[in-house]
Parts: sequence; structure tokens; C-alpha cells
Amino acid sequence: MSICTFIASDFSLTEFAPSQDYPLDINIDNGTIYDGGADDNFFLISFSSVQDYTDKKYGVYLEWDYTDGRAKQIIEYIKTALQKTDVIEFWHVWLMDYYEFEDRPFIHRKTISISELTAEHIKEINSAVIWNTPDKRYPERPSFYCLTITR
Repeated sequence: MSICTFIASDFSLTEFAPSQDYPLDINIDNGTIYDGGADDNFFLISFSSVQDYTDKKYGVYLEWDYTDGRAKQIIEYIKTALQKTDVIEFWHVWLMDYYEFEDRPFIHRKTISISELTAEHIKEINSAVIWNTPDKRYPERPSFYCLTITR
């Protein structure tokens, strides 16, 4: 199991890959990753499990290390997608196949218009803590985050 950040829509979403290969240096000793920092150095890959989390039919998940420049690229991607649909959802979840009623996720939702969307919104969702025990009665419940973006 792991964390997944994805974009969901009722309209088919386009996959994205960087225009070139970039360096990738992972230093396990100090816990750092260096990937060149280029704004287009991220992937959007088809997410077949999107309907496990939302009623939207299509999704792409992000493979990336957050930077403000990449967040701006995601905002442009969302703007383009909103030309074909009224609503896009930006999710941050723990991948799970099945859960009992008592351990279902606590979903934090917020809705904004595309004109309000900033890199800070993307950063906030992307860095949100999944296992923060928001409900003291059910401390094993994860938190999921959904930012709904409208035209």
C-alpha cells in the first residue's frame, strides 16, 4: 500500500511524460531525491482504480517530486481539462482495496474555481498527512483529501 495523488474527471484525461530524460539521484543515507528540478519532469499515468475513490470515470496519477514550477504545469493541465468538463478533482489518498465501515477513510473536501487555484493549493493537497488520526474514536482511519476545481 502507498500514497497516491491523482486527478479525476468525467472526461478522458491525457497522459503526460517529460520531454527528455532527467537525472535521478536517490540518497538513502540522507533521505534526499534529486531529479534535476525541471518543471516538466513529472508523469501523469492512467489510473484504472479511480472509481474506487470517486464517481468520476477517468483518472491519471502523478509520479513526481513537488516543485512550484511543476504545480504550475499541473494547473495548466487542469485548465485545459476544464475546457471539456465542468469539474476536475485533485485527490491525495492511501491506496486501499477494501475497508470495513469502521476503518473507512475520513475525506476532507474543498471546492474552488479554476481562477482561484494556486500552486499553494496543489502543494497543500500533495503534502497532506494521510495517517493523522482525525477521529479519536477511530484512530486507525486514514484521511483522504479531495480538492474539487470548477470552471
